[in-house]
Amino acid sequence: MTQLSLIIIPLIAGYSWANSWHLSRYRIARSNGYTLYFSAALYGVAILVMAGLTLMLLTAWEVGFVEYLAQASGLLGLSPSVGSFGLQVAALLLVTILYGIVGGHFLNLLTGTHWPYKLAIKNADFERLVLRAIERSLPMLVTLENGKVYVGYVIRTIDPLADEKELRLLPVFSGFRSPETGQVTFSTNYSEVLVEISEDDSEDGEAEGGGALGHLYPGDFEVVIPVSKIVTSTLYDDEAYTRFQNRQSEPGYQFEIREA
Repeated sequence: MTQLSLIIIPLIAGYSWANSWHLSRYRIARSNGYTLYFSAALYGVAILVMAGLTLMLLTAWEVGFVEYLAQASGLLGLSPSVGSFGLQVAALLLVTILYGIVGGHFLNLLTGTHWPYKLAIKNADFERLVLRAIERSLPMLVTLENGKVYVGYVIRTIDPLADEKELRLLPVFSGFRSPETGQVTFSTNYSEVLVEISEDDSEDGEAEGGGALGHLYPGDFEVVIPVSKIVTSTLYDDEAYTRFQNRQSEPGYQFEIREA
């Protein structure tokens, strides 16, 4: 029973750690199904070693953790006749499971979510573009497979853990891309209406009923687009887009990409 506990408890602790720490959760979500089992085993062994080192330090500092455990053996359902070795094993497993439960959450407090997220999407170009749009407060221009085009601000990053990934935009323009020429024609301008609604919002966040659109909020115009339906995407700048549209000169290369 002791040997089985030394296998099962570390695996449970490793599984808990792997599913609570953002970095491991993101990595597992982008890997095959066996990654979770290997991660749980790897973390479990590491946690077991940390628990052993912790008990060694407590013993060196004469904290008497095992003695306290012996006094609480009745509450833990252990026989008072349990030997010293059994108590040490019980203490080791107890510290292991505690580390497994709180360790991942503790690392989340240290690392936050931004750094693990950036590390998780380092090879996902579309999600890196979405994050860049948020960080630089720039709209994105996305073209859907049916030719519909949206220009809008990204509301939130894409969840790496979601099976069906979606892009949430607050649109500024929308229109269609010509299948023959690829030229974009904007047919709907949301910006003036959004500004009007924003100005009608009261200071406490509740919409005033005085205007014709007083019952609406800017968030009511958000669109949720399945990433699988997006054909092309790029950052959008209105001034640069106008420059490109008005540029009539012959194509030529005057720009070089240099190493950073």
